[in-house]
Amino acid sequence: MSLTKIDHWIGKTLFAPPIIKLCQLTHQSQSAVSRLFWFIAALDGFYRAETLFGSVLWGGLSVFMMFSAAQRADSPTTSFMFFRLLAIVMLAVDMIRGSASGEWAGIEFWVFVLVAEYAAIIRTIPPKEPAKSAAKVSKPTS
Repeated sequence: MSLTKIDHWIGKTLFAPPIIKLCQLTHQSQSAVSRLFWFIAALDGFYRAETLFGSVLWGGLSVFMMFSAAQRADSPTTSFMFFRLLAIVMLAVDMIRGSASGEWAGIEFWVFVLVAEYAAIIRTIPPKEPAKSAAKVSKPTS
């Protein structure tokens, strides 16, 4: 199985359905969701920073991502398959390390990154399906 097929399967099966549902519920574009999750990932990095340099780096990235998300939320974003696969490998490594040591803190960063990256490659959001209860029209009683 090629890396492209693996990437496509992971995106289509694991990430696209919840991202599409989130876009439908919040009425946001997939680009806005991508920028939002990059902002959340930057905030998580800032929260987990252990040195002054790390705090300054992640804090600056958080501020940059906040302004980026505010100024051009709906502008199309790009994503690279290599980076998505690298993030998947890093998530797998953190999951193995977490299961071996019981230290699960920090694993959410890679989930945020993957949601942001897979949201960037979704091209169209299908319309929200109407609720079944809204389809029924109640008859007035006399």
